[in-house]
Amino acid sequence: MIKLNHYYSERGIQKYMGFYLSEHTREIELERKKNSRVNFGLEIMTTKEISEIIEIALIKDLPVIIQPNIKAIDGRGFDDNIIGKIIGFNGDLLYVGNLCISINLIRHITISESTKWYVRDEA
Repeated sequence: MIKLNHYYSERGIQKYMGFYLSEHTREIELERKKNSRVNFGLEIMTTKEISEIIEIALIKDLPVIIQPNIKAIDGRGFDDNIIGKIIGFNGDLLYVGNLCISINLIRHITISESTKWYVRDEA
């Protein structure tokens, strides 16, 4: 039988209060950056300009970056950009990835720079 001396007192969970997982601190940092970011409004495009960009993106199957003309609730400027490939449209609704946005709510749209995931050897 093991008997502890009377000088030792178990502190329980208190001894672990100073330890944080690296994943936890990374998530806290990402949340802080997200909350401090401000999305400034880009120039408002006409419906014709928006339609031309959409047409090019559909024909060439390119991803787009859409800034919705919706102010953020918390005062950070505008809502976050919608990034992805245009899957289709129905009337004035545009389907980008798994999101849907009305063409009337698009403030600015650009074709995203596609990055190559491979390196071509030009020997």
